[in-house]
Amino acid sequence: MTHKSNLKSISNQKETLTISNDGENNNDNKLRLKTLIVDGERYRTFHNRKFAKRKNWVKPDEKSVISFIPCTIIKVFAVDGQSVTNNDAIALTEAMKMQNTIYFPMNGRVKRVYIRAGDKIPKGFVMVEYE
Repeated sequence: MTHKSNLKSISNQKETLTISNDGENNNDNKLRLKTLIVDGERYRTFHNRKFAKRKNWVKPDEKSVISFIPCTIIKVFAVDGQSVTNNDAIALTEAMKMQNTIYFPMNGRVKRVYIRAGDKIPKGFVMVEYE
């Protein structure tokens, strides 16, 4: 159950909503509405335990290239200190029997390469940092 409304005056306050099966107010079943902000819009909603314990989203570092899936590194093209431009190849990877080339998303200079040919890396592994 999600409610969309203008919550400028109560954005950081908590509300208590009482719900009972027979439609009457009952203080035994209290649920807390929480504010959820998505793309600048504020929503009042119920959070379950699973949602409350989730790993919070962190903005990715723009100066690093991170693996999106577990893979094996076949060949590394980047070298420490190398000047790179947009769409220069970083490495050739293999995942799920498919080979993919990873490219630099912007111009810069390679600060550090963390991968070598033959490495098996997990999802979320920092492959290259650049400046």
